[in-house]
Amino acid sequence: VQSAMAPILSRHRSKCYNIPGLFEKVTSMYDIREEMANKGEWTAEQVRLAERVYTAFVRMGVKLNEEEKKEYGDIQVELATLQTKFMQNILKDEETWKMVITAEDMAGCPEDLVAAARQAAVDRGHEGADEHVITLGRSLVEPFLTYSTRRDLRKKAFDAWTSRGELSEERDNLAIATKILRLRKRQANLMGHTTFSEYQTEDTMAQNPENVMNLCMDVWKRAKEAADKERAMMESFLSEKGD
Repeated sequence: VQSAMAPILSRHRSKCYNIPGLFEKVTSMYDIREEMANKGEWTAEQVRLAERVYTAFVRMGVKLNEEEKKEYGDIQVELATLQTKFMQNILKDEETWKMVITAEDMAGCPEDLVAAARQAAVDRGHEGADEHVITLGRSLVEPFLTYSTRRDLRKKAFDAWTSRGELSEERDNLAIATKILRLRKRQANLMGHTTFSEYQTEDTMAQNPENVMNLCMDVWKRAKEAADKERAMMESFLSEKGD
């Protein structure tokens, strides 16, 4: 249902923003916002609302010519379809991947997690009395990664978790991501930007990709120092345990 409705709803949304005469009314409110604020007839919240609604319309391509509007709408439809498929592939991998283990393999895990893994095995048709299942559902995999003392099983679960959307040739998220990036670049180009990052950050506190990168680099050094300390502590702990 979601796959079928995503492109339909995207097309409907685009048409709503392009109802004849609607943007002109939005623009008229946007143009008088400062005047109304100076007169004391509009609050700061009302001014902000006028600005946000106007920006939303502009970012939906209402200022483009008719040919560009059609292309922009087609891009939105295709992006809606691809992004929905991308997320469904991840969810499908979470649903289908499983690691069948025993109670002994769950050493270190709390009793409620062991019971949940046992129930997951039963739900998936594993009838052995000592069969337990870890899936990629967060309620199972995250506590298992936290509490399990089996490093090899933690690695197996972690590798699967970080490869969601790539666990089956039928669900190739890499190809989908490539298509999404190309469409986003064209989307940005239509809106007068060179890259999608410029388009995406324009309407945020960061305002541009350079500010985002500056913030990341400012944090990076201190974050790396903290991560290195934590890694040293973990390696020391593992050495003491003989791992």
